[in-house]
Amino acid sequence: MNRTLLLMIAIFAPLTTGLITLFYPRKLITPRVLTALAGTVVSFLILLSFDVQPTDAPTGPIASIDWMPILNLNFAFLTDGLGLFFALLVSGIGALIVLYARGYFGRNEDDLYRFYPTLGFFTTAMIGVVLADYMLLTLLFWELTSISSFLLIGWDRYDKHAVKLGMQAFVTTGMGGMGLFGGILLFGSTTDVWTWTNFIHWLPENTQLLTDINNPVFWSFILLFFGAATKSAQFPWQYWLPGAMAAPTPVSAFLHSATMVKAGVFLIGRLLPVFGGLLVVTNGEAVFRAGLDIWPWLITIIGGFTMVLGALLSINQHDLKRIFAYTTVSQLGLLVCMYGLGSFSYTYDGQLFQNLDYDITQIANHAFYKAPLFIIAGALGHVLSRDITDLNGAIKKHPAMCITLILAAYGLAAGPGTISFQAKELFLYAIYHLKYTPVGNWWMLLMGAAIITATCNVAIFLRLTTTLIGLPGGYTADPNKHETDHHHHEHEHTVMGKIWASMIWVPAAVLVSFQYVGGFSPSTWMHFFGPLESYNNYFAVEYHGIPTFWYAIASGISHGSVPLMCSGIAILCGIILGFSPIFRGVVTDICDKIYPSIYWLAVTGGGRAFRTIQTGNMRHYTLLVLSFFLIMFYLITYNDTNMINSALEQFAFITEFKPGLFLGIIICATSLALPLVSHRIIRILLLGSCGFTVVAMYLVYQAPDLALTQLTFEIISVVLFVLVIRLLPRDVPKSRPSPLWRIPVAALAGIAFGWMTLVAVGEDPLTKIGAYFPMNTYAAGLEDVYNLGRGGGGMNIVNVILVDFRGFDTLGEITVLSLAALGVWSLLPSRRSRKSA
Repeated sequence: MNRTLLLMIAIFAPLTTGLITLFYPRKLITPRVLTALAGTVVSFLILLSFDVQPTDAPTGPIASIDWMPILNLNFAFLTDGLGLFFALLVSGIGALIVLYARGYFGRNEDDLYRFYPTLGFFTTAMIGVVLADYMLLTLLFWELTSISSFLLIGWDRYDKHAVKLGMQAFVTTGMGGMGLFGGILLFGSTTDVWTWTNFIHWLPENTQLLTDINNPVFWSFILLFFGAATKSAQFPWQYWLPGAMAAPTPVSAFLHSATMVKAGVFLIGRLLPVFGGLLVVTNGEAVFRAGLDIWPWLITIIGGFTMVLGALLSINQHDLKRIFAYTTVSQLGLLVCMYGLGSFSYTYDGQLFQNLDYDITQIANHAFYKAPLFIIAGALGHVLSRDITDLNGAIKKHPAMCITLILAAYGLAAGPGTISFQAKELFLYAIYHLKYTPVGNWWMLLMGAAIITATCNVAIFLRLTTTLIGLPGGYTADPNKHETDHHHHEHEHTVMGKIWASMIWVPAAVLVSFQYVGGFSPSTWMHFFGPLESYNNYFAVEYHGIPTFWYAIASGISHGSVPLMCSGIAILCGIILGFSPIFRGVVTDICDKIYPSIYWLAVTGGGRAFRTIQTGNMRHYTLLVLSFFLIMFYLITYNDTNMINSALEQFAFITEFKPGLFLGIIICATSLALPLVSHRIIRILLLGSCGFTVVAMYLVYQAPDLALTQLTFEIISVVLFVLVIRLLPRDVPKSRPSPLWRIPVAALAGIAFGWMTLVAVGEDPLTKIGAYFPMNTYAAGLEDVYNLGRGGGGMNIVNVILVDFRGFDTLGEITVLSLAALGVWSLLPSRRSRKSA
């Protein structure tokens, strides 16, 4: 089968099957689940069949369909290691979330009917983000994730708080989307690079493009990073992510492990080869790129601070979903920081290394413990509570759920035996290697931040474990707080019913098993994830890949490894903190007030500004518009001798044609006389004279169609005015103040508009617009900047003018006529009123 078709099926299968479920009767639950499951499974299996291109040197899109090439926007998709990994992660975990949703919602027909189409929409949008080759196509899918996440976060449409939090996430990530849009346009218009393939291979002719703060490329990076930071909840925009916990737990598990929040991390990974400055292979030669000087500092500092802040906030929560949400914020900060550290290079044992190892493993590690944490949090919310203070001894009632939660929390703590342990060591080594770079001893500060983060994670694991088992040191019941998921459903007693009910925890067990497969058998892990990795530097040389945890520990001890010592310090401090009474309350993130404050300022300040500017007086509005226009006109034309000379030349040319000049003087004279005359009949005559003079102007300049239209309109309007004027009451003169300053404003505006008209006529490269249409109407039109050699694509000049050259004008006329028809129809008496009459 055609590879383009296969990839399109992989991307749009979740959305298609989700929409198909809408046609099922609401009572058909099992077919609905299986249909939605088929979309994600098909997508996953198809994606497995594609070859992997290196992330730092992709060969190009494997599927491409022209859409809008003139706008640099086509359906082209790229299967490099980074994009393909994320697509597999989204579709794979998405399949398990489909099953989990069945166990979570039970037999709630309304929730299942609404959930699967929205989930399919969300899944397709995220797969599109990570596989799109055209930057603008990435933006399109990026915005679709924001829209679909709003629908999921504000799931309970009757809960005003949930809708408010959904809007908060939508507005925050939407602002980032606008930044992404601006960054893409700025970079593309500056470099003429519009695809990620060309972006990664792009080498600036002058490195000043990257280092000069006044260059558009630098500011395009700032805008792109702003988009990534808001999406991945980096400080100070992390407030929207815990707020997204208003969504049902299947959404939380999917959103935090594989989808929306990882989109920002994905984008930073995309930008790394150019803006980060990597060793890349271009045309068979290794080239070292000098990236942006600001990259390592900005990315590392914001990521590192977010990492610590999220960890400190997570340990001061009681709601399981909020605990895990803040650990997500922390881990996202770690992943962003990882890419910041990756832009450094260092020399070790005489060999040059890039400070980035196995980024795919880092990202996958988080998904394989975070999704299970949320899945079990939702399950416990069903049967008991999400409040950790209510879960003391819960393992006695629900052993399978609690054991799965403990295993996932052990992955959060990065304990030995999990792939999370190796991932933590990779990150600590990256920090330690900073000592071989110009950063010097500043690496110690970041290492301290990493130790604090790891300490909090170990403490959370211990507190969860002791609470669930009922050991000393765990939380006890708090009678003042009780959080549940509010999605309880009736128990299902049939065999199939029990199987579906078990889906509320089985997907978590499946996912968390990957943590221990990778921990005990890194070779098995690398068999699956190794082909997707592009950055394997130090560990590939020193350990020939990701080492087993016991070998890493033994080697670290024998060599006096500083990262391993720091890891041991974090575990020891975490044990102490886990059993200590401190940090057991509930702390509110101060950044939670950012969005409400901005919203209040926008509503209050905007209301005051609106009331100040919108006075209801048309004269004020006209004055403001004309004043702004005159200021802009002055700033643009100031000292522009070309515009001055062009206008003077055209004025001299126009005045040579005496009939046109004479008619123009009459039009101006009758227009200026209108406000000076008070008698109504005389005003109508002046208005008619002006209109008929315009008709003569059209005839002189050979526009008979316009002349006929104008003539018809003038005859009808003059007759109607004369007929209606007799029905009006007697005109009583009113004394109105007429400030003299209006005269110069009006005069200057008229001169400016006339000046612009003269300049426009002088700059027009087409002396006869009528000659342009015949040359560019047919399918084989002229090759120029106007139509890219395609022509109008038709064989009838009039038709092409109406639907192509003046398409928007025709659309406007259709809209106006439609509105006029609706207005007339609304004035006509209804059939019911005619019968009653």
